[in-house]
Amino acid sequence: MPSDLYDSDFYLWTQAQADALRAAGKGQRGSNAVEWERVAEEVEDLGKSDLREVRSYVARIIEHLFKLAWSRNADPRSGWEAEIARFRGELEDTLSASLRRLVEEDLEKLHVRAAKVATKAFEGVEPDAPTDVTLRWSLPQILGEADDPVA
Repeated sequence: MPSDLYDSDFYLWTQAQADALRAAGKGQRGSNAVEWERVAEEVEDLGKSDLREVRSYVARIIEHLFKLAWSRNADPRSGWEAEIARFRGELEDTLSASLRRLVEEDLEKLHVRAAKVATKAFEGVEPDAPTDVTLRWSLPQILGEADDPVA
């Protein structure tokens, strides 16, 4: 049922609606006609915005996981852990099955990006600490669903 998809997987709904709008708009002409292709693109972009948001939160969690793994000090840890908890909470509101699949496909790229940011940020915190940028976490670990590296 379409409304169920809207509630359960907004990203997938936006992509399906964009396709439906394009199909409905074929052959529509005239000065008062809806600009179907542009309307479809705008609907599609709503879903892409959610995808960018989810990728951003996942990358930020990974960044903090790197810092936690590298740090030998107790002081900055609680701030990084609090940020991870905040980002996980934000993801709960947006992460759908289709977005989860897309993020899992990009997980290696997200690790590489996050490692660069974490390395730069960590230089000022503990410049002598070893930084292993080859560390990797699964999406369930990143989300705290299984084998939580923060716990």
